[in-house]
Amino acid sequence: MKRSMTFATLWLVCMTMSSCTGRTSGQTAPTPKAETTETVPQDTPDGEEPFPFPDIPEVMTNPDERRSYLLQHYWDRYDFADTTLLHRAGVTEQGLVNYVALVGTHPDRAEADGAVDGFCRKMAAGEQSRQVFASLLEKYLYDPMSPLRDDALYVRFLDRLLAHAPKEEPLCDRWSFLRELAGRNNPGEAATDFTYYLPDGRKQTLYGTPGRQTLLFFYDPECENCHTTLLEMKASASLAEAVRAGQVTVLAVYTEGNPDVWRARLGEMPEEWIVGTDREAIKTQALYDLKAMPTLYLLDAEKRVVRKDVAFGQLAIGNWQLTISN
Repeated sequence: MKRSMTFATLWLVCMTMSSCTGRTSGQTAPTPKAETTETVPQDTPDGEEPFPFPDIPEVMTNPDERRSYLLQHYWDRYDFADTTLLHRAGVTEQGLVNYVALVGTHPDRAEADGAVDGFCRKMAAGEQSRQVFASLLEKYLYDPMSPLRDDALYVRFLDRLLAHAPKEEPLCDRWSFLRELAGRNNPGEAATDFTYYLPDGRKQTLYGTPGRQTLLFFYDPECENCHTTLLEMKASASLAEAVRAGQVTVLAVYTEGNPDVWRARLGEMPEEWIVGTDREAIKTQALYDLKAMPTLYLLDAEKRVVRKDVAFGQLAIGNWQLTISN
């Protein structure tokens, strides 16, 4: 998710964590705060001292220079070996949220990646620090309900974490798996092809499915969120018109393993859509990242990803703006 940032301001964000699998954190995300040039008292959840920002030299007056300095020296005054500090959300978690926003909006990719490398080298040096920060990075950059979610940025952090973490770290396999998933089917890339089966048993592939644009709808009819999204899609007059006009093909794919449940609910699907089941291939082969259901992708005529894992109400297809009818 892209955000713009001036030197003085990071946008306000809040988060409630939930998904169709029933995961709920009940937590509110720390807020990216205004960039500061020195350590000053700030409000924190438990009244403790705030993140120890570096002192930017007063002789630096150019905003770009000051931002670059902050990026390069952001963690200079943070003690990664302090295990008590690691678990102070108002310092560590809030500090990381600010840092993620700073990295993600920095105009110089090479400079930002160099800073990420230095950060990951420091935090990976200690067992607790690398596990705490890896968990927070996953929470904010990878969780489907996070407003800061950014798979491409998450991959950049994971690459450097894996480069600096000890090979004997038991979580390396998990981080490698997440890196593979987060790195697939991102906007601008060719979507991964897969096989699906129509209700009459005929076999088809994604790339063999015609369409000026394809809206992939990975779903489970027993999933409450899937049912809610399905109702929203069926109620959208603009989506129906786009399908009738040949602007978009809706391909709904059942990804779970109970074909009887799938067949029993086929009557709920619009006749104009293509509906199939992948017989669990996508999940078992990790072809797409289905971390929460439903999952929607928008593809162009060449099956390149336009939008990845996006809410239905945020989609725009061709000249048709998809809106949810009440």
